[in-house]
Amino acid sequence: MFFRPKIRPIPKPGLGLRLVSFVNVSHRTKNPTRSQSTFTEKRHHLGIEAVEGKIDIDSFRKLAWDPKIPLLLEASHRFSANKKWFQFSEKGHYPSFSPYFLSFSDEVFPYEFTTPRISQHDEPNSAHEVLQAFLQWLTSCEDKGFPQSAMSETMVKSIIRDMHSQSPFTFQQFDAPAALMIAACRFNENRDPRERLTKLYIAQSDLSHLPKPLFEDLPVPDIVKCAGKGDVYSSSIWLGLQPTYTPLHRDPNPNLFCQLVGSKRIRLMTSDRGDEIYADVRKKLGLNGNSRFRGAEMMEGRERQLLHDAVWGDATISEVLVKPTDALFIPMGWWHSVASDGTEGNLNASVNWWFR
Repeated sequence: MFFRPKIRPIPKPGLGLRLVSFVNVSHRTKNPTRSQSTFTEKRHHLGIEAVEGKIDIDSFRKLAWDPKIPLLLEASHRFSANKKWFQFSEKGHYPSFSPYFLSFSDEVFPYEFTTPRISQHDEPNSAHEVLQAFLQWLTSCEDKGFPQSAMSETMVKSIIRDMHSQSPFTFQQFDAPAALMIAACRFNENRDPRERLTKLYIAQSDLSHLPKPLFEDLPVPDIVKCAGKGDVYSSSIWLGLQPTYTPLHRDPNPNLFCQLVGSKRIRLMTSDRGDEIYADVRKKLGLNGNSRFRGAEMMEGRERQLLHDAVWGDATISEVLVKPTDALFIPMGWWHSVASDGTEGNLNASVNWWFR
């Protein structure tokens, strides 16, 4: 069953509604069927358009696919993963993993972790102290039957060693079992946000590598299957402890980004605007590069800071808040940067499909 989509404008950050001019264009269908929305209203504005409720494929093509413009699809999906993978504290404020997901704790995922570097002459910083506290907590869990606690302990020790190394890099990538994220999430639950483990991220993990039950909890959305040729180029799951961040980049294919737990802010810009910003940053660095890959050089140091300042410091760039059950369509070639929104150390989860 499809619901009538309600379209509303999302103004750019820093711009008042009084600056937005609207031109209303209504599209009505004759003799609508179950596969069609009975009414669609489109508004042209300075921000990104939003549709409330599930949208039929024909309307999606008219509003976003054919004109190649972003579209926020509010309350548009309810995957089995939303209910089966996660649970919330009694007050409903802290998300964590469910007993169902815990049964897959030995599955290996690609991780990212960002932390300040410590030299031999520096005093331990707060990030180092949190890691030490997490390590002690893991040690205490070994005799309590916590899944993969010994493996998680080994990974944390390795991270701490790297923090003291002579390497200038603060961004680390490694493979580890889901138990590490599960443990970190449980460790954070009853701690002050200022004393939580943050920036641990299962990033861009291919859905096809998931165990079959987890894979089936995230079925391919109809938009991905039917709007274009039905060709799924790739797909990823994103599970992290806030804040999580992906710098400015563009994708080689259209992208449907769906939020599961927590919220994310996404800043978007056209190809020309993004080309200009990206080229300016690379010029300042004296570098060339490909903006379609999530590499270490984009995640740390001066390049990360310059990209962040250029995108998130400009109030004229469109910004969308994507909440649980929302999805955002990002056309091919549109530049975007993604940042979690909410309490530090809380779990944030998303899934996306690149398709044609």
